[in-house]
Amino acid sequence: MKIKSIMILTLILLTLIGITAIDAETVSFANSTFTIPEGYVINETYSDSVVLSNNTTFIVVYSGEVVSIEKARQNRLELGFRLLDEDNYDADGIEINQQNFHKFNITACIYTFTKNNKNYIITYTIMDNQDIPEKDDNPVTEIFNSLS
Repeated sequence: MKIKSIMILTLILLTLIGITAIDAETVSFANSTFTIPEGYVINETYSDSVVLSNNTTFIVVYSGEVVSIEKARQNRLELGFRLLDEDNYDADGIEINQQNFHKFNITACIYTFTKNNKNYIITYTIMDNQDIPEKDDNPVTEIFNSLS
């Protein structure tokens, strides 16, 4: 009985150590920091952007000067991208413009917003056979919420 109790306590201790050791990885760039979504790794880091990927998607987080949303949309259309849809919505008091484009069997979801007086564009690319995730399941939401 004593050995059984010691084993159970040891397993509980190991579990607690494993839980407390979990720490989300963060990345810093362009005077900004955000938490890397679970399952993603950093591919490249530049002075104004970070490229993340997992097995099926890429995310680019950019901070810096941006052209107007209308001009950016027009530039993409002129490059042959097809606009699937566009939405403006509020997240924690911040206005976000989301434009979804399609080209070369890839859907690019482009989120443009200003947070903490910094301009951001987050591009999330998925293959044709994938659905755009809902807000709560979207890794962009995690990045947006953790940006500082």
